[in-house]
Amino acid sequence: MDWLISSNLELRWKVSGLRAASGIDLTLLCFQIAEFGAILGVVLVLLLHSLDVVNGRNEDICRLFSNNTVIRDPESCSQSITCIDSVSYYSTCTGSTPFFDKDTGKCVKSLSTSTSSCSISCADRAKQFLADPKSCYGYYYCADEETAMYGTCPSETHFNATTQMCSRQYESDCTTSSFEYCSIVKNGVNFDNLQGCHMYHVCDKGVLKDKTCSNTYYQASTGECVSKALVDCDAHPLPTNVCGKASKPYENKFVADEATCRGYFYCAKQKDGTPDANPVWNQCPQDKFFDASSQMCITPSSVKCSHDRCDGRTASFVVSATKGCRNYLSCSDGITVGERSCGNYFFDDQLGACTPSVQTYTACKS
Repeated sequence: MDWLISSNLELRWKVSGLRAASGIDLTLLCFQIAEFGAILGVVLVLLLHSLDVVNGRNEDICRLFSNNTVIRDPESCSQSITCIDSVSYYSTCTGSTPFFDKDTGKCVKSLSTSTSSCSISCADRAKQFLADPKSCYGYYYCADEETAMYGTCPSETHFNATTQMCSRQYESDCTTSSFEYCSIVKNGVNFDNLQGCHMYHVCDKGVLKDKTCSNTYYQASTGECVSKALVDCDAHPLPTNVCGKASKPYENKFVADEATCRGYFYCAKQKDGTPDANPVWNQCPQDKFFDASSQMCITPSSVKCSHDRCDGRTASFVVSATKGCRNYLSCSDGITVGERSCGNYFFDDQLGACTPSVQTYTACKS
């Protein structure tokens, strides 16, 4: 690379032998150089890199998707994201196929009219930079009138097509573009809906559909509906009339969340006398279950609850809800992995073992 300084002291890079190679990303690096006390301008540098972890501009979108799901980066027309263990890994399309097609999972020369917002034309723009229509910090460098090469500005800067430079965010008029999930996700792919533990999304012919799991919760890592105990989620669905009816609302009262043995909602008294529409969820500490009658967190064996009784338990074996108090659950990391019987004996929840002594816990009372 050779330095060139124009008559107006604007410092630029002259890039010799720049080529568009498939699988290589061109990243725009901007910085300012001061000489003789004057700011000369922002320099654009094209660097090469391949697969990288998401840079943390926003909360990781892969928390919504199952392992190995590939989507288009919502902030770029040229980048794809592969989701692995809820972490985004970028891959960039370059050269003569600068756009990522989320339906085929391939880099293509141009996208269909359904994704026309990603259309980029280098006609009459050779050797110029164009803004990425899907992000404030992305850009395309037109190597010629047919080849668009993708790159990004560094953190806390935006690309300015007018000045052909990266500028500080506070100097930019650009705002982060919103996006439709179905413009980045292939049809038929399930992904999490953060509005509820039992909810998920799927795109059907390009239209976002809301789906719900029946008596189970949605697990983003597998893309399936599974036992509630297997999902770490606080957005429990509100039970029907959770805070009472209009004729008799609950006021400043705790009620069971009907999803776990530890969880509860707090129904606050409303000024207009109606049931609390947005009760606050919370849960009892480890080795305590919520008891609606006493409005307290108490010993688990004293609470009748048919949900996962291993939730929040530190013991390896706990009494089951099966009537008769002869059965016990095997727990691992707060989840039930199996249920066994003591035969003609009873299970002692304190000892964590079978005993001939009769046990009559509320949890398993006949």
